[in-house]
Amino acid sequence: MFTQNADAVNFCREGRDRMFSHLLRLCREWAVNIPHDFRSEHMRTRLNELLGLCSVDRNFKQKVADLQNTLKSQINKLERYDKAVKSLQKTLKESVQRPLQSDILVGLITVCPDPKTVAQQLTHIEMERFSMVGVDEILVALANNDLADLGRSRNGPMGSISFYVDWFNRLSSFTATENGPMGSISFYVDWFNRLSSFAATEVLRQLRKKHRVEVIEYLIDVAKECCEIGNFNSLMAIVAGLSLPAITRLKRTIVIPFFVLLLKDLFLVYHGSVRNLPNGHLNFVAYSQIAEQLQSVVRWKGVSCTFPKNAAVLQYLLVSPLYGEKESMLSSFECEPAESASEREQLKKLKVRS
Repeated sequence: MFTQNADAVNFCREGRDRMFSHLLRLCREWAVNIPHDFRSEHMRTRLNELLGLCSVDRNFKQKVADLQNTLKSQINKLERYDKAVKSLQKTLKESVQRPLQSDILVGLITVCPDPKTVAQQLTHIEMERFSMVGVDEILVALANNDLADLGRSRNGPMGSISFYVDWFNRLSSFTATENGPMGSISFYVDWFNRLSSFAATEVLRQLRKKHRVEVIEYLIDVAKECCEIGNFNSLMAIVAGLSLPAITRLKRTIVIPFFVLLLKDLFLVYHGSVRNLPNGHLNFVAYSQIAEQLQSVVRWKGVSCTFPKNAAVLQYLLVSPLYGEKESMLSSFECEPAESASEREQLKKLKVRS
């Protein structure tokens, strides 16, 4: 930029203002959208050097000062969040208090019987943690070699199943990087895992079967309300919690397991052990673990529904026509018109192919 504007003709006041305006815009986009980059003193110094080039008059100086204050505020917010979450995690780790089981109904259902209110509070927590995840952290996660093949085989045999199995299996790998560049992601995944464990704990605290059923129905209602709000992360966390082995083994408490998680457990047992020993014998322990899991599947399959069938609803669910991928996108644009340039280009291509 400086070379292009080095001669007297180009480096007039108008050209200078335009160049510094572009430079300031670049710095603003960088600082506002990726504040994580400037948590180190070295990066803040380099940014200030760059911004110093833009302070050519009073107007630009004020814009630079505003940007520096905004960045300082965001960095302070990140640091406060980091300290608060780590302090909370330390408190939880040091706590020796164990949830007590009871013959009477206990837990969240007695604290707040309204599922909608609980879903709203979960959404507050989700948005707080999700809002702190930086786009640079997401890019680091995507570029991570261990995750590079995640989802590549979605279109192959059992593609969607293998994708979600991998996803569930590798989520926990992020939690080990909380001191690295993906701290906010690890905090968010830690919350997902906590909510899953919380859902299971709420059920397991109830000694009476009817109370367990009541709590499960309550948590399902909370999950429904999360879906209504658009909080799908809490929805999936609750579903995952209700699908943990500690819950699914309870007789007549759950009829249909979370199938993807069941497959993940079977996959790990099957591939995580040596099935044939060096002496040629079968590994009895490995096959016993697989058999134990499959026995649960057989038991769940044998449970009968106690409620009546509705032929009309069954007919609609089983044979009603569905949108394909292209039809879904076209219908989506019918519901809400394309706004961005990329969406308009996508709509144009869809119409050409239709």
